[in-house]
Amino acid sequence: MIRNFLTLGVAASMACFVPQLVDGKEIQSQPAGNELAEKPAALWPQDGSDIAVDANVKFGQLENGMRYAIMQNAEPPGRVSMRMHIAAGSLMERDDQRGVAHFLEHMVFNGSKHYPDPSELIPRMQRLGIAFGAHANAYTSFDETVYMLDLPNTDGDTLELGYNVMRDFCDGALLNDTEIDKERGVILAEKTSRDSVQMRLMEKQFEYLMPDSLIPVRFPIGTEQVIESAPRKAFTDFYSQFYKPENMTFVFVGDMDPAVAEAAIKANFETMTNPEEVQPAPDWGKVSQGGGFEAAIFTDEELSETDLSLIVTKPFVDKPDTVATRAERLPLFLANAILDRRFSLLAKEENAVITGGSAYRSNWFKFVEFGNISVVAADHNWEAALPVLEQETRRAIEYGFTEDELQLVVANLTSMYENSVKSADSRKSPALASSIVQNIHSKSVFSTPAEDLRVFKENIAQIDLAQVHQAFADFWKSPDVKLILTSKENADADKVGELSELYMQSKQVKVEAPAEREVKAFAYSDLGTAAPAPQLHEVKDLGFTQFEFANGVRVNFKKTDFEKNNISISAHVGCGKLCQHKEQVGIDQFANSTFIAGGLGEHSSDDLRQILAGKNVGVSFAVSEDSFIFSGATTPEDLKLQLELMCAYLLDPGYRAEAERQYKAQLPAIYSQMEHTQAGPLAKMRAYLRGDDGRFVFPTREQAEAFTGEDLKKWLQPQLEKGYMEVSVVGDFDPSQLVDALAATVGALPERDKAYPNLKSERKLEFPKPPVSKRWEFSSKVPTGIAVVTWKAIGLEPDTIGLNRRFGILSDILTNRLREKLREELGEAYSPGANFSGNDVFDDLGYVVAYSPGNPDQVDKVSKLMVEIAAELCEKGASQDELDRALQPRLSMLKKSLRNNGYWLGTVMGNSQRQPYRLDWARQRDADYAAITVDEINNLATRYLGRDNVFRFEIIPVDDNGE
Repeated sequence: MIRNFLTLGVAASMACFVPQLVDGKEIQSQPAGNELAEKPAALWPQDGSDIAVDANVKFGQLENGMRYAIMQNAEPPGRVSMRMHIAAGSLMERDDQRGVAHFLEHMVFNGSKHYPDPSELIPRMQRLGIAFGAHANAYTSFDETVYMLDLPNTDGDTLELGYNVMRDFCDGALLNDTEIDKERGVILAEKTSRDSVQMRLMEKQFEYLMPDSLIPVRFPIGTEQVIESAPRKAFTDFYSQFYKPENMTFVFVGDMDPAVAEAAIKANFETMTNPEEVQPAPDWGKVSQGGGFEAAIFTDEELSETDLSLIVTKPFVDKPDTVATRAERLPLFLANAILDRRFSLLAKEENAVITGGSAYRSNWFKFVEFGNISVVAADHNWEAALPVLEQETRRAIEYGFTEDELQLVVANLTSMYENSVKSADSRKSPALASSIVQNIHSKSVFSTPAEDLRVFKENIAQIDLAQVHQAFADFWKSPDVKLILTSKENADADKVGELSELYMQSKQVKVEAPAEREVKAFAYSDLGTAAPAPQLHEVKDLGFTQFEFANGVRVNFKKTDFEKNNISISAHVGCGKLCQHKEQVGIDQFANSTFIAGGLGEHSSDDLRQILAGKNVGVSFAVSEDSFIFSGATTPEDLKLQLELMCAYLLDPGYRAEAERQYKAQLPAIYSQMEHTQAGPLAKMRAYLRGDDGRFVFPTREQAEAFTGEDLKKWLQPQLEKGYMEVSVVGDFDPSQLVDALAATVGALPERDKAYPNLKSERKLEFPKPPVSKRWEFSSKVPTGIAVVTWKAIGLEPDTIGLNRRFGILSDILTNRLREKLREELGEAYSPGANFSGNDVFDDLGYVVAYSPGNPDQVDKVSKLMVEIAAELCEKGASQDELDRALQPRLSMLKKSLRNNGYWLGTVMGNSQRQPYRLDWARQRDADYAAITVDEINNLATRYLGRDNVFRFEIIPVDDNGE
């Protein structure tokens, strides 16, 4: 796959370029153009740094130059994560190799020394419990390629496969001509599936911002010409030149003796050799400077948002990761975080002309330093939004920031670092392995959370408002600022002139210094008389506790050590979508978007952000099918405050007008996406499969515009005040302190309904009758469609859980067949798959759904092939090996879930007093999966996957001419 990327003023994802704090450090991107041919001055980032490296990691190097990092970690127990980092990506390609780096990432799975049959590797992994995609994956970026394996156990066969696969990735790929030709269609399908208006505009913006650099012409997906016709030599040249030990770092993290792992690494990788002749990596060019202020416009009528950005690019100056380097970067990071919040506040004002904004600085590949300040124009009115961008930037340059703004950001950062220290002992091996890789890529020291906190406190103690102001002003004093408008309106030279002139006019407007904001006290700390101590009921075999307060609130809690210093809470209140009138189309979406944003009666959402700065609390709200769910995560220290905050939203929600304004300001972008992307047809398909019941229909824009806070209050308030309520808590807490905190909060609420209402008629849906073939269109010139095929199945009832599990396994078998036929054999698709969803709220709601995104010209053909693939499974059945390959990865994931707080909170305890059969589901789960037989799977396939039970859907883009 290709690593996703962050845009320059357009709404696409380019996350590898955003400055991020990982383990407390600002991660930068990696290597400058010609560094790869040279051995770095320091073998590891910690060499010569005054930041202490994590002593739990064993760093080493083989004689051939390959580096390795080994870390023993027992969470999850008995598992291992492997990563192979190759310091080479698309920027190392020749002109005739554009796309080969990414193509090669695919090819290493398609025939290798240990697994010469291309159809052998993935099944072998699956039989050992390794799921392709979930546990075995890879990505290619501009300057790196990373291979990932998460092994479900440390058995000899599993470890042997892991080492063999990683070694084959390095130098054992066969790169057969036949397999290269077969994979061309898969790569083209991936290129098609990733095509978008945002990606096309991003490529144009890269060309504009970096005209003298190689970067704009080395996007990892490559060119169609190379994908379709590159000879084998293009692959072998790149493979031999850049997949060499000197460019490789192997990372091993897991529950295993590091000495044993080190011996295995040496035995498996020390025989690799470097090429005798090394060709120089391509020259990356230079960062263009000296052009002065410029304005530019990029347009496309399908854009859902209009953005304005101020951008500065500078040559990157590389510095080692030291305390001083982190101190140097910190003030600008703080300034950008403050400016982010200012834009957020402005977006909530009455008659706001922006819907949001951001400010950040990042480094791309240690080649270019990039600064961006941007806003999103409300209702595409960029003329009104531009002065906000210019004047808020200038206000920060001229007057800096206030003490309360700085302290809010510092409090949140301090809390983040402190919590990282407290939760360090429960970090998961996959995340640690990926973090080590990221540090290797960025040349940052892999330090402990405690060391990161030490460095941060040392640096933050020396920073004041003047330094934060100066850092921001210095960065933006560049004369080479670029003003970029990204709009759906067509533009010509006159429009560019208008943009530039309006910007200059705004610069003549005087700006005033920002004012300090008063910080209020939290108004909901006293919720009344605490409830008497409840009578606890222990569910001993599942390790959790249940009880009920006198007011009717029911509670489930489970103490765990899976995530140190972390507590997760959910409260299921009322009856959710079941209580939504079918005529209130879209009110659930309105609620999801506005309820929390509406704040509380005594505090706006922005007041809360300031009041709660540095506290580990927060509440999210969602309308589920049978309840309104309040969720939050906290720490033992802030547990009572978290519960108080959740109760405040029940007792005194704000329903503020600012939330309604924000929601309606986003509607133009939302409905543009529905018109110009697959989102619109997919929403229609979902509603169609539920009989177009109004509770599942996406509202018209007129319906969405009509909702008010009063409508929401009328719908929600009775449920919030009196509705049945069940609270579940899981995590690292003292049980007696938890019960006391619950008694003083949810136990102190007014009396509530003690039983869930009988909503039998509300659970009924009218389903369409198969077989059906339908086509939905959306307006777009981007050639990306989706083939979707569904089969009506069953819903989820207390006594049908076993069938639901077997439907899940049947869907996994179907996924394997779709991949093998559509991707590996025919090369018609990149990521076909299938899943099953059985619903336990609405009667008999359940479907097996298969999907395959790709070229719209192939959607009809692919959807018919999907029908035939399923029909063959229906008529001839699956083999025992197919069942094993679907079941073993599932059993591995089930075992892992037992040490996951989310499983206990969401699957077992949530609503377990209202639905006590969930406890038996949990008790019987693993044994029931292990007992699944191939006859059971084939009986389901025979009954449900036939041609007479098919809904075949084509989702196709058409341009304005209907073509």
